[in-house]
Amino acid sequence: MMRRWIILGLLVLGVGKAAAQNDGGQFWVRLFDDRNGSGVRDAGEMLLTGGAAVSLLNSDNVVMATALLDESPNAAQGLIGFQYLPPGEYTVVITSPDFTATTEQRFTRLIESDATPTVVEFGAQPLGAAGSPTTSAPRGLFGLPIFLGEREQVARVALALLGALVVVGLMTLLGTLVYGLAIRRRQRAEWQALREGQLMGAE
Repeated sequence: MMRRWIILGLLVLGVGKAAAQNDGGQFWVRLFDDRNGSGVRDAGEMLLTGGAAVSLLNSDNVVMATALLDESPNAAQGLIGFQYLPPGEYTVVITSPDFTATTEQRFTRLIESDATPTVVEFGAQPLGAAGSPTTSAPRGLFGLPIFLGEREQVARVALALLGALVVVGLMTLLGTLVYGLAIRRRQRAEWQALREGQLMGAE
């Protein structure tokens, strides 16, 4: 008889514990790839299944729990959730080393027991995607690895270019003069030889 009462008591305690676990609010975050950066999940935009973490804070901004999307049992649905929450105000903060947020990263909601689960949506784009901050290699002067920062550098480069132009001009002029003198000497020699030949023929 006593044994039956003990078993019955244990069953009651077990049912009560299960009911207590099921009693409480739920706060979920759905993460999606916001390709167009609109901040709203549009048709065709896929859910994120990894590369993000969500922290749950209470009304005193104390972190109560942190969950990784990669380890979430609902990762295929892009969901990270916190369940069995006592009624109160809670905040979720989403962070990611792989994505740039296109929506708010911090959501505060009032969670109630036995209410419809609260779901917020977080949009992001992969780092380097269109609309995301990217870094590109700087291009120098005329596409060359010449970078101008200060006025002294600008003046130095300008003087160097001017000097190079002057040198090229002088060398071109000198080459023209040398070539011209050589042609003149050759023509004079040919004319002189021609005149001497004509004189000898006349004799």
